[in-house]
This record gives sequence, C-alpha cells and structure tokens, in this order.
Amino acid sequence: MTGPKMHVVIVGGSLAGLMHGIVIKRLGHDVTILEQHQSSMREGQAAGIVTMEHSQSFLKRHDILKDQPYAVDCSSVQVLDKNLKVKIEFQRSMMMSSWNILYYRLRANFDGLKSPYCMRIPAEPSHVGKAVYDQGKRVNNVHVIDKKVQVDVEDLVNQATTTLSADQVIAADGSASPMRQLLQPQLKHSFAGYVAWRGTVLESSVSDEIRNTFRDKTTLHSTNGGYIALYTIPGENGSLQPGKRLLNYVWYTNMAAGSSELQQAMTDDTGRQHHHTLPIGKMRSDVWEKQRQVAHDILPRPFAELVDRTSQPFLSAISDIDVSQAVFFGGKLLFVGDALVPFRPHVACSTNQAALNALLMERLLIGEMNLASWERQVLDYAHATRLRSVTWGFMALLPDVFKEQPETVQSLQRIWVIGSENNIAPVNNLLLYGYGIIEAAEITQRTISDIFQRVYG
Repeated sequence: MTGPKMHVVIVGGSLAGLMHGIVIKRLGHDVTILEQHQSSMREGQAAGIVTMEHSQSFLKRHDILKDQPYAVDCSSVQVLDKNLKVKIEFQRSMMMSSWNILYYRLRANFDGLKSPYCMRIPAEPSHVGKAVYDQGKRVNNVHVIDKKVQVDVEDLVNQATTTLSADQVIAADGSASPMRQLLQPQLKHSFAGYVAWRGTVLESSVSDEIRNTFRDKTTLHSTNGGYIALYTIPGENGSLQPGKRLLNYVWYTNMAAGSSELQQAMTDDTGRQHHHTLPIGKMRSDVWEKQRQVAHDILPRPFAELVDRTSQPFLSAISDIDVSQAVFFGGKLLFVGDALVPFRPHVACSTNQAALNALLMERLLIGEMNLASWERQVLDYAHATRLRSVTWGFMALLPDVFKEQPETVQSLQRIWVIGSENNIAPVNNLLLYGYGIIEAAEITQRTISDIFQRVYG
C-alpha cells in the first residue's frame, strides 16, 4: 500500500463498483460499497457481455478464481443476408460472458460471496483491506468537511439516514447515475430514436439447423432501419456445456421519440412507464406478441424462431448523454464506468470501460500516475468510445444515407478489422474507428450537419 490507509466509499455495486472495490481492497484500503438493490442475489437482465481486452486484463491480474472459466469463445464474426448466405466473415475471437457470471465472480473476489456460480473461493492474503457490501442503501448527498467526504445515506428498508465519512468516494452507480444527477444536473439523456429488444434462448431448445447457423460465432443481420446481433453465452450457473448454454440476441428497431409506440413498449405489465430499461419479466404480452409478428415478417427464420421462443424478453431505450466531469472535490470524488458516460450498446464496451478505469485507478493509488494523467486517460477513452458507439447507431437510424453510398460498407468493414486487429485499445484506433466511418463515406459537411440534426433534433 502506498500512502496512509484510506476508507473508500463506492456508490454503486454493479460491475464497475466491484472492480474498483477489488483493486482498492487489495491495496490494503477499507472499502464500503453502497448498493440500492436489497438482495445480493441478482439476475442482471441475464444480459450478454463481451469481455474485451481491458476486462480480460483485469481478470487476469485480479481474479482469484482463475481455474473457473467464465466465457464462451466465439471464434469469428459473420454477417448473414435474408437467405442466410454469408455476406461477410472474418476470424475474430471474442470472449462472450454474461452479467450474472461477472457479478457473482466479482462478488466472490470482493467480499467472498458464495453462489452457484462461485462455490470454491480461495483465501486471500492477510494484507487486504476490509470489504463491506452494504445493500438497500441510497446516497442522497455528498459534501466535504475537514478534508473528508461526508456521504449522506438512506436505508431503503427502514428509511433511516446516516452519514459516512470517507477519504475517497467513487461514483460507479450506472448509466442513470443519481450521483451524476446530483452533481451535474445539467447533463440529460436524449433518446437516440431506437430501442434494443433483448432475450436469451436455451441452446438445447432450438433445432440443429439453428444451432449450426449460430454455433460459436457472432452473427449479424441487417434489416431496413435496424439490425440484430446474436452470440452464445454461458448458461445457468455459468455452464459452458453445449446445449446448456444460451443464445443471446440484441435486436435494434427504430421508434420515434414521443410516439405512442415507444410509450406503450416502455410501459410494463403493471402500468408503470420506464425511461431507460423495461426489466426482464415485465413486458406486456400484447407488446411482445406484436414484436414476435414483426420478427416473422422481417427476420430470417432462425432469428425469428429465437425471438418466438423467448419467454423473458426485456427492452432498452437507447439514449446518449455527454461525458461527465470525472473529478470533483480536488480528486476526492471520481466518476467511473457508465456513471462517467454510458455508451450505446453496439460497441459492447461498458464493462471494458469499467475495467480500464479500475486498472488506471490502481496505477493512480500506487503512485505510477498522477490525478491529471488518470483523468486524461479515462476521458480520452470515454470520448472516443462514445463517438464510436454513435457512429454505429447511424447505421441503425439512417440506413438511407449508407445505402446511397455502397463504398461505405466496404470502408466500415476495413475500419472494423483494423480496430479488431489492434484490440481497439489505443485511443488513435478508437478515433479512427469513429471518424473513419464518416470520412470513408465521403459525406459532405452539410450532410453531416443534417445527420446530426436528424439524430439529435
């Protein structure tokens, strides 16, 4: 441990909060994670997660469960046309996991939580700090007194309020981030004009034809005004056994802001309207039945069958928000992960950003970098990846622009491969990946302005 022992409070107990908690605890500091959910047993929408380079580096360095696999290796990417003919295919190994697996794995590392995902947890060395995962807690305010951050906490069970004193606070409370709303109320989400329908289907429940079509590959199919992406993830309790794994898909479709269609889709079976994500198990049957019919009308049969077999779909309204300020109170409060900025899910970089932020936090705390360098690197990644995620969204939102310029498709493929071969890690490659889409299309400045006007109003 470099410097005096600290008490660090982390607001938010999902993947970003846990990664930072593990790093800080292993350096000998005491960590308290405050999480609003009232139970440790969480299902996290059963969402698939791509464990990219920073996530893999984090697990290699900090995961004590190294003998327990956590991902399916999808060895290539393929793009299929409506007749299931392969239009594009290239080799690109991608490690596909799930929110459930990573959450329970990180909990095992942070505070030793046992679960069906992690039953054998090795002992940790004695020098680690104290780790507390305090659930059912909401942070209502933060302020500095005598060089300490005072964190006002509400117990969501009994409504009692307390104040914690911390040497350092990490805001890791997700894409909706109440901490961001508290400290940066001027930052607002803007709906991007489309939604993502999500679901999983047990591999053994589908036909051999479907399993063979999608086996261990990342598969894409574009439609008029959207596309669907599909890949295999571990199954119940992290099973990697073929047949027990899950086929996970994300299907993007356009919806107009303020439309009755969007309002109905985001209203759950109890009548409550959601702004960001309609949780698993809450979708109205009439909404899902309509979407099933759309699937049969526009998707190739294997994709449509997966949609039809989905029993627990959920839905996300895709939105954008400006990158948050990263540093507050002279460095005593830092924003990380989706609280810093959420990305559109096309680039699958949310967990990657959390891991990078945590690895940089380790370097900051041991004195390998200063606060200004930490801030610059986390913001470079945030800005570049946000740009890249928005350019992907153009393809879903504005297919007419790209249809009119067929050279764009080839340029997109080249840029994707360049980024993939370099693990899209360096900021320069990220900028190339984002700006290159616009530049390669040879779209005039006037057209770019029109695009942004159509997307952002």
